[in-house]
Amino acid sequence: MSDGGGRRALVTGAGGFVGTKLANELAATGYDVRGTDLRTADTSELSEDIEFVAADLTKPDEIREAVEDIDVVFHTAALFSYSSQLDWSVFERVNVDGTENLCDAVLDEGVEKVVHWSTSGVYGTPKDELLPVTEDHPKNPKSNYDLSKWLQEKAVMKLHRQHGVNVKALRPVPIYGPGSTYAAGQVFLAIARGWLKFYPLYIDHRFALIHVRDIVRAAAYLEDHGEPGEAYNVVDHQDYTMKQVMRYTASVADQTIVGLPVGERGYKSLSNLDVVVPWIEKAFHAAGLDPIVEKDSLFYLKGNYWVDNQKLVDTGFEFEYPDYREGVRETIEWFREEGMID
Repeated sequence: MSDGGGRRALVTGAGGFVGTKLANELAATGYDVRGTDLRTADTSELSEDIEFVAADLTKPDEIREAVEDIDVVFHTAALFSYSSQLDWSVFERVNVDGTENLCDAVLDEGVEKVVHWSTSGVYGTPKDELLPVTEDHPKNPKSNYDLSKWLQEKAVMKLHRQHGVNVKALRPVPIYGPGSTYAAGQVFLAIARGWLKFYPLYIDHRFALIHVRDIVRAAAYLEDHGEPGEAYNVVDHQDYTMKQVMRYTASVADQTIVGLPVGERGYKSLSNLDVVVPWIEKAFHAAGLDPIVEKDSLFYLKGNYWVDNQKLVDTGFEFEYPDYREGVRETIEWFREEGMID
């Protein structure tokens, strides 16, 4: 792992699932860390060694104050949602315009490095003839969130091309681990609660995952070892399929999950439920629950998400969780400890 050597690091989104763990990891490895997030963010799990400065990315003066005297910015902050209830304008204002404000502050304050949090969702549905998905795969983001992350990435890369700032981008696949209850965590929790009872029996599509420990470690590692101006897929060694992950998760959670005799055509047709899913979302929200599926995540059913990590591996990075099984066991145990499942 990298040694921060007392470098002054800013973590945006420091109150979030990933941002909190990243800030704590950086502090533990020798960085002098400042975290920033909205005033309403939960900062209770941040290390006491971390300075916290409240700032809203949509307010240039606030974000410029957070960036003062910083050597490297780790930009994780974003509105993260696949909900049908949010318009594009919200993602544009927070994620895109907010990142432009951050870029302006980076230039004004003379920040030397930026490590940006993008997403593998920028590729959209992978093309079968181009599997596994490398960093050069065509970009075709399908959801509002993924489009906003692609525009974020383009904005921060402009800092490198036009101003010489040392910029690296991470493109993580769905992140899981203790503390995760959204996206990949949402799926694991639904299986563990017995809400998700079926998987497609005849589909062998890859299911891409990365443990939260490895994504935060990769961020710190690439700050020193990545090539400026480059993006890196961050995914474990991924020698498993979606149905293997679902069956294993159910077994660890003492649940039963059944394989339905669904072929390729029937499976992909599930992603065309755009009309029905918003009503499912509304019903769950009315009950005070997180929905088990959201409209903008349906496109993930269309493709074989086999993502290549060779570019990251070639830097010398080593995974703590190269395979999902240990991480899933820990995640299910965390659900139990938190009283989310019996």
